[in-house]
Amino acid sequence: MASSVLRVPWCFLLLALTGCEPALPEDTTSSADADVALGKSEADIRIANSLLTRELVLNAIAANHDANEALSTHSLESLFDPDVMSPGADSALVNHQLRDPYAQRFMAYLVSCALGEGETLEWLNPFLSAGSQRSEWAGSAGLCPWWRTQAPGDACLRRVTACLLSRNNGLGYRVELSMRGEIREPAASIAEPFSLDPWSVPLDQVPTATSSVNSAVPCDSQTLGADRDCGWKMHSVGWCPANQTISVGAGGPAICPSGTPLGSSSEARMVLRVCRGIAGCDKADARHVASSQGCVPESTDPSSSTDTDPSVTFTCPAAGGYFTVMTAPWDSDVEGTATVGVSAGVQAPLSERAVYRVREGAFYGNLFGTEALRGDINVTVTLVAGSKDRYTVNRPKGRQSKPIFKDLYSCYDPGWVYGRAYATYRVCALPGTEEDCAATVTGPCWTPDASIARQCKTQDGPLLAGDGDFELCKDTSGRVWEEPITVYLNGACDLVDEQHLDLCKRWTEPPPPQETSRGKW
Repeated sequence: MASSVLRVPWCFLLLALTGCEPALPEDTTSSADADVALGKSEADIRIANSLLTRELVLNAIAANHDANEALSTHSLESLFDPDVMSPGADSALVNHQLRDPYAQRFMAYLVSCALGEGETLEWLNPFLSAGSQRSEWAGSAGLCPWWRTQAPGDACLRRVTACLLSRNNGLGYRVELSMRGEIREPAASIAEPFSLDPWSVPLDQVPTATSSVNSAVPCDSQTLGADRDCGWKMHSVGWCPANQTISVGAGGPAICPSGTPLGSSSEARMVLRVCRGIAGCDKADARHVASSQGCVPESTDPSSSTDTDPSVTFTCPAAGGYFTVMTAPWDSDVEGTATVGVSAGVQAPLSERAVYRVREGAFYGNLFGTEALRGDINVTVTLVAGSKDRYTVNRPKGRQSKPIFKDLYSCYDPGWVYGRAYATYRVCALPGTEEDCAATVTGPCWTPDASIARQCKTQDGPLLAGDGDFELCKDTSGRVWEEPITVYLNGACDLVDEQHLDLCKRWTEPPPPQETSRGKW
């Protein structure tokens, strides 16, 4: 394969990205009332992938030598949890550094990577008033849950590093990722692949939006019918075959008023909505396909019946595509159950593997420890002279031509036409000049041509066949890293702005999902 760098349009080589993010700020001032929402909003924690490059590499915890060392050698509870915290210089320092909003964002993502779903870590938010500073960071990926109560080991730190780096997002908006890899902890007799969801739940937020779709939010008061934009449940994702007319139902027939019912409704009258893509929608959204409240929509009967059970029939686009199913009780004040059925030939519900099919590349390295950070970098937080509660975050001035962390790397899937350019765009704030980068791009993770250097030993780790995870990946010096994380996207252009769509060109498109339809779910 020819070098992808030579194929990059000249505009990309000469211009800094306007859609990625600005140059790193020379300094930032925060006060006691700044960024209060950051510490209080759970949405900041649940976001899958919107950690800006500068928040990752220039926050006052990771990019401070002493705070970084403290974090990598202590349990999270001993540093942050006010009920368990160990008094001392280390806990005092990391909590002082939380006056940097970047540090708060970084820690939210770190906890999300390390702890598991349903786990939380309490901490004290210095931006909130005394007596009401208790806040929570939420776990998600579960890549090192024991970090909560004990100091992490090297493998744990490298997995969490890979997770953080993979969630770096220059565009700054939410994009869902599927992370693939292996958890290996010989001392604890752990060797297992990352778990993949057998049922992929639709997104409740469109990537370019800053908040959830209205329909995913509970209703403030009793609201009836399928036209409402509140109180809906994100149910499932399916695949729509090209040009085929298909039906989705929760008890209603494909063609009203008679016919074989698809699925069922129970306990209450239910409503149904179908949207294009993998995210939910509101009624007026351009992605809205149809909403249904039964064959007799004007009926006010609150119970499930042949007249009120919903179904939607629509024709798939010429290229096929994903669709999202949403369900809700007709009356927002009651509870009911929708068992959704689909017509023959429809792939639904889809698993995580089937929804996230575009392999992006692998991320690996270590941003923790005494040797991780460049010696000339040390982000500090200092009290403004003459002030009692205003602090200045002292970050490096100007652009950085070398990565701030010495051991952060990424490689790219061979499916990209402009692989190196795409990978640079992904990990750099100013990729046109290769400045302000979070990681060093090493090359293609894998190539079909054995004569071309491969950065990774395998493109499908042995613990789970078919998940397509790159393993044993090399850095620029030839050192092998055993904890890479491979990222899959739903769409090739999910992380590319409109000005640089050439970068997400691929040699071939992944085939449509081929899972066996379950008929009802």
